[in-house]
Amino acid sequence: MEPKRVAIIGTGPIGVGVADALLEGSLPGLALLGVLTESPTDELLDYRFASAAQLADADVIVEAASHGAVHALIEPLLAAGKTVVLVSTGALADTSLRERLLAAAAAGGGKIVVPSGAVGALDLVVAAAGAGLDEVIVEQRKPPSSLLPADEAVDLTAPTVVFDGTVAEVVTRFPKTTNVAASVALAGLGFERTRALVVADPALRANQVRLTLRGSFGEAELTLANVPSANPKTSAIVAHSVIATLARLGSPLVIPG
Repeated sequence: MEPKRVAIIGTGPIGVGVADALLEGSLPGLALLGVLTESPTDELLDYRFASAAQLADADVIVEAASHGAVHALIEPLLAAGKTVVLVSTGALADTSLRERLLAAAAAGGGKIVVPSGAVGALDLVVAAAGAGLDEVIVEQRKPPSSLLPADEAVDLTAPTVVFDGTVAEVVTRFPKTTNVAASVALAGLGFERTRALVVADPALRANQVRLTLRGSFGEAELTLANVPSANPKTSAIVAHSVIATLARLGSPLVIPG
């Protein structure tokens, strides 16, 4: 059986990590077709697509770039029946875009797959939503340098709440750091009913996510401290989450992520 062809949009720490796993043969049944990027690493130069049109030759596309990439590239791929592993889930806070993408997927047989990323436990959120979920809080605590301008970050001496509102609001304020909150919103109560807290904490050396769920199902609290990647706005675990998601696509044993 021919391996499924995988294309990657973006070659930041997530995209490069996924590409490395494919090239090392760590994902049986999957092969790297190419990458769409403006700045490929040396090892990926030979895999660089000349244009976005080449994405259509892939069976599976990993979006690991930006909200802008989701707006510009994903709809026709879903309409063509492709499976898209979406990292920049904050883009789906745009109701119009979300509805268009879901309609394209339904019409063309495509599929959007959301990895758990830096939070994990999305299966728990989905289950709780079905059993009775009343309140969801996603608190993200990060070093100030990944949230604030340099002149403000250097002056911060104590943990400071820089945002408290809905996920629908936070993804426009911090689009590069709140895909975690967006993924939780998609799994649970939606963008308008999920509370988001963003805290700049000068004592932190690792990105931290605190997830709180309450409802008739019971209560759950989960805290994760994730080491930042080369991009301090992104946790290193995210690339491994995407790799695990790809592995599940072709595995005879599927354990939800």
